Amino acid sequence: MKKLGSMLFTASLATVLLASTPASVPDEEAALKTVLQLYLTGEADKMEQAFHTSASLKYIDNKTGQFTDLPIADFIARVRKNGAPGERKTEILSYNIDGNAAQAKLRIETPKVIFVDYMNLLKIDGQWKIVSKIFTRTDKN
Repeated sequence: MKKLGSMLFTASLATVLLASTPASVPDEEAALKTVLQLYLTGEADKMEQAFHTSASLKYIDNKTGQFTDLPIADFIARVRKNGAPGERKTEILSYNIDGNAAQAKLRIETPKVIFVDYMNLLKIDGQWKIVSKIFTRTDKN
């Protein structure tokens, strides 16, 4: 009987430990890439899923040289108004994950413009969300 009790205790302990073990690195990378791909679709509804509701976009306006801080809701509204993106190439250039924080560098190239985006992400309630984005825009000649 003691042997059975010991085996049950060991099995219970193993179950608790496995349940509380953080997700593996490949799982975290896959989850992060999924969020980044939602953003890279360029489709407003999918992009909205990638961002935290309080996220913001910060950039230097190429025409005025002014710093701009845009709430994510305004950015998504612009994307929705402009419709589906045309021809473009997208790439995840790099990413780093450290605990519940991550950074990613993305590149979007259209026939007229190249964007390089720098994303900061946090794992909130078990899901990766973009909490801030800065970017640079280079117009092609």
